[in-house]
Amino acid sequence: MLEPIIIEATSDTPRVELDKDRGVFRFEGKSLPEDVIKFFSPVQNWFVQYYSDPNPDTDIEFNLDYFNSSTARIIVKILIASEELHGKTTNMHVTWYYRENDEVMRDRGIELKSVVNIPFDIVESR
Repeated sequence: MLEPIIIEATSDTPRVELDKDRGVFRFEGKSLPEDVIKFFSPVQNWFVQYYSDPNPDTDIEFNLDYFNSSTARIIVKILIASEELHGKTTNMHVTWYYRENDEVMRDRGIELKSVVNIPFDIVESR
């Protein structure tokens, strides 16, 4: 059984909630960890395990206020792995939230959407 991961946000790291049973796959807040590999390693390992037996539908939500280039590389890795499974063992969907008038985060979502071929919504939150 795949145990949920919940990592509470700090001033430099996002809140991460990954719960297969509840169907929750969420990243929120700022992401500029000092050691991105150390922070995201458990997250990436969790996804590797999840992808071996995914839910029929998987919706990953990103509601980030800011993220650095190291975090961007991790997000791309997660999205590419998701793309490989889309339509084969699970229906993948990504929702990218950005705050009203935050064109930078909206544009980062557009850039990420262009990298993968999976359903990807960019949604203005309030």
